[in-house]
Amino acid sequence: MNSNNRIIYLNTPCSVSMADDWYDYGTMDHFWVRHRNAVFDRHFGDIICASQFIGEIGCGNGLMLSYIASRYQKAADGFELNLSALELCPTIPGTLYVYDILSKNPDLVQKYDLIMLIDVIEHIEDETPFLLAAREHLKPGGLLIIGVPMRQHLFSAYDVAAGHYRRYSTRNLKSLVQNSGFEVKKIVQWGHLYIPLLMLRKYMLAGAKKEDVIRKGFGSSSVINTCLSPLRYLDFIPTFGITGTSSFLLAQKLNDV
Repeated sequence: MNSNNRIIYLNTPCSVSMADDWYDYGTMDHFWVRHRNAVFDRHFGDIICASQFIGEIGCGNGLMLSYIASRYQKAADGFELNLSALELCPTIPGTLYVYDILSKNPDLVQKYDLIMLIDVIEHIEDETPFLLAAREHLKPGGLLIIGVPMRQHLFSAYDVAAGHYRRYSTRNLKSLVQNSGFEVKKIVQWGHLYIPLLMLRKYMLAGAKKEDVIRKGFGSSSVINTCLSPLRYLDFIPTFGITGTSSFLLAQKLNDV
């Protein structure tokens, strides 16, 4: 447990649809995490710099919170129901909350300029009430950044083990967000060079033991990280918005909903 963070209990901790053993492998030096951060910087760095109050819903073990603190010297609050994940967070300048956003705590409603849902909504069975609740925590005109896995045909035993209900297409992601009271400003697909790797992973994990799936499907090593990290520099290859294994979406809260 990291005792340097203040954790505020607004709700009772509970289990979520997320594999705890993912946190053993989801670290800052993982090639995929480094790629995700590079894409995030390129498209949303200015927004982070301009935002005063930032919150991350489903912050897990604090990867994004700590990255924003180190890269941008910004404090961001983290919301999570999985206490064991929160306790893994490195020391951050923001506040950590055990909090169910559906409870809409009045101290947090309409507080934030920016809310982040980074690789979260694929873990939510019914996303619309969840997104409507996230919207309530934004100031008028506030911004939402969502990160999700893409391409349902890549759905595999890894997704099941990780607690994913689905992967997304651009169309259904955009429709979901628009129907939840937001105007979509930008969609960025990335990781198109991982498609062969994810196809291979899908077939490789078909007969794997459940307890081994996360390790085999996401685990890495210093050698693998060194070999695959340069892929993030190849995002300049045009894909015309029709491919990618992950997406970021930027949306703005509509005030007449």
